Parts: sequence; C-alpha cells; structure tokens
Amino acid sequence: ILSGRVRRFAHDLIDGNGQKLKVPHMGWNEVEQRIEHPLWNGIANHTRFYFVHSYYPAPAAAGLTAGVSRYPAEFACAAARGNLFAVQFHPEKSHTAGLQLLANFVAWNGRALECAC
Repeated sequence: ILSGRVRRFAHDLIDGNGQKLKVPHMGWNEVEQRIEHPLWNGIANHTRFYFVHSYYPAPAAAGLTAGVSRYPAEFACAAARGNLFAVQFHPEKSHTAGLQLLANFVAWNGRALECAC
C-alpha cells in the first residue's frame, strides 16, 4: 500500500541515561506531526499517544511520514497518502488525543493534501 519497509526495534536499545529499553515498546510517547492533515485537527503537535509495538514503518519517501516519535531514535509512527492515514500508536488507548483523532476520522471526507511521493 505504501512503499518502504517494516523494521523491528533492536534488542540492545539504550536510553540517554544508559538504561536498557524494553521491546516491545510500551508506553506514552510524544508524536511530532510532520504534515498538516485533517486527522491532526484539534491535536497539538508533540501530544503524547500510547504505544505497544515491536515494529515500526520506515516509509520509502519522506513525504509519506505524517508523524514521528522517538525510542530512543526517531521512527515514523504515522503515515499518510491520499485517503489513507495509518498510525503505529493506539488511538483507543490514548485518552483525549486519541478520542480526538478518532472523531476526526469519523468526520473526515477522505481528502488531504497530496504529496509528490
């Protein structure tokens, strides 16, 4: 559906304090919005969402990346193209921001700015 790869987090991840990070990655992380999109309406940039995953997408074209997070390095956590918008985090477990994203999805007409991907 989207060109790119799916990558697994390495088992030897270390945070900035030298502590080993767990895989799967579980918990709240900030999401930096990389593109303007109707599904981000009413959600501030760098809002925290809830993640439970061992893999992450690595889109082939930077224009497909709608959002990024860090664990500990930056990874794509949202991708978009045309009428497709996909997230790595769990909106249904992400409190108010997740509910807003789901409400935006219900209200979305399927149109967004097209990238030159």
